Amino acid sequence: MYSRPVLFDQSPTLVDSFSLLQGRRKLAVLFDESGREQVEALMKNMDKVPTASLLVSKDTPSQQISDFVAFQKMGTQICIVAKWDTAYHAFSLAVDEGASEEEIQTLIIDQPKRFIYCMKCFSTSEIPSNESAVQCQCSAHLEVGPFFSKLRKGYIGYPFIPVEQRQTVGS
Repeated sequence: MYSRPVLFDQSPTLVDSFSLLQGRRKLAVLFDESGREQVEALMKNMDKVPTASLLVSKDTPSQQISDFVAFQKMGTQICIVAKWDTAYHAFSLAVDEGASEEEIQTLIIDQPKRFIYCMKCFSTSEIPSNESAVQCQCSAHLEVGPFFSKLRKGYIGYPFIPVEQRQTVGS
């Protein structure tokens, strides 16, 4: 069964530095202003590799990003260097145009965001990256599960009753 790639805080596409993937002969780079320095360094290291680049921002039309990815030759490696929100958007559009996780490398300039899917109210919300238990917008207490659901775009949140509430209920 096909599972559409999703960018998340433990995504296999996240990298600390770029390297040309085996069998790739061309690079397409999507970056925002915060990633300009890293892109310039990347371009110097890949001087013999044909490279196309596109500066993106929150105001860049989705169609422009989609067209940029769609017009790349098959097998082109896609590098995304941006803050989380811009990278997430560019990643999603690249996948929409047929790019796979194996073709994409993503360097996040700020902190990756983490999401939880509530098994009580069936909503997804952002959570702190270091928390193992959170409270959902529906007031349910959730344990952050170890599994990320690509379908639900979040870690599975398992409802539980906190110790304090158990003692009150038992009195």
